[in-house]
Amino acid sequence: MSHNLSKIQQFKAFMQKIVFLHLVIFVLRNGYYLLEKLVSKDKRIALFFMTEKYYYDNSKYLFEHMRQKDDFRSILFTANKSLYAVLQEKFPCEVVYAWSFKGLFLFLRTRNVIISYGISAAPFSPYYLHEKYKHVIYLGHGIPMKKMGLQTKAWQKYGKRYQLQKYSYMAACSPLEQVLHGAGFNIDINYVWVSGLPRNDYLLSANNDKALTAKYPYLNQKVILYAPTWREETQSAEFFPFQDFDSDQLDAFLEKEQAYILLRGHKEDIKRDDALSRFDVSKMKRVIKADQDLFPDVYELLPYVDVLVSDYSSIWIDYLLLDRPIIFVPYDLEDYKKTKGLFLEFEKNTPGFKSNSYKEFEHQIETYLNKPQEHADWRKDIRDMYHTYQDGNSSERVYQLIKELNQ
Repeated sequence: MSHNLSKIQQFKAFMQKIVFLHLVIFVLRNGYYLLEKLVSKDKRIALFFMTEKYYYDNSKYLFEHMRQKDDFRSILFTANKSLYAVLQEKFPCEVVYAWSFKGLFLFLRTRNVIISYGISAAPFSPYYLHEKYKHVIYLGHGIPMKKMGLQTKAWQKYGKRYQLQKYSYMAACSPLEQVLHGAGFNIDINYVWVSGLPRNDYLLSANNDKALTAKYPYLNQKVILYAPTWREETQSAEFFPFQDFDSDQLDAFLEKEQAYILLRGHKEDIKRDDALSRFDVSKMKRVIKADQDLFPDVYELLPYVDVLVSDYSSIWIDYLLLDRPIIFVPYDLEDYKKTKGLFLEFEKNTPGFKSNSYKEFEHQIETYLNKPQEHADWRKDIRDMYHTYQDGNSSERVYQLIKELNQ
């Protein structure tokens, strides 16, 4: 929504969007209720509904695991033409274009739909995932420390809750997350599987892709990934939000440490025309942008990262599995608590240094690069709280649970 509009204009535009989406979802829900009745369901199809423009995250890793099994015909399903072309080349005969008669018939025949992105029902339009006729299995795309879904103010306003996609089952990494999902998405916690997330199997495997170093030689040096979260109802995150920040000093420090900082803005922030997407790295030798266009799948990048810098993003919770240092930059913590909200007390449950100035930030990076085991016990306590399983077998557990649904 444009920041040039007045508050009244923004409110009117927002309400028009809300009312329109209510109508669309109402029509789709009732229309698909009738359509689904007409077509018998095939329990042996596992349809991976890709709502993003890249092939990544939990759906990617579970698909690649399940396509090796004989119990299901695993199919990638996308309405994005560019992604369809990429997937068709990589997985011929295992991908279907959603905007086709073949896609529509396949969708109606399918009992099991697996998704990673899609809190609202709107991203699946012109399809509707009707929980009465399908197993709608949500793998998610982030282990929460922040409030989600119905627990946030955004989903409590203007009846927006009626746009929330209804899930049959959800995947979680721990009993804690099981409860958080139940509260955020109004789902019985018995239908939230404590299975672990498929994407984390990659972090725990010994077969990480070494080809990235050939394409990006700087990954052979010390790597600091700076990846803040999306601020849904406020302006984007700021990189280096320190009054004493000095880009020349940072470059000199990184040169001394033989390190690089990779800046990864949230995919939603990159769409915005604001400070985060315009952050200028052209004059900095050792600070490089590492957004989705370069690294579509951040999980392929994480094994190369020596220190993670973040805030309230779920990425640091997955990164705990690598047992490497984390620095937090919670410069807008109080505002974030008011707009989004946190389930857990921040200071106690974020195992790492907190940066309030550039001087602190530089010292903390230096400490962690030279003593990576600093705060290791604290990280372990939080890792065990968030990750019941740390064995690299989450894809298999999810697959077995889906298999049980269809017996």
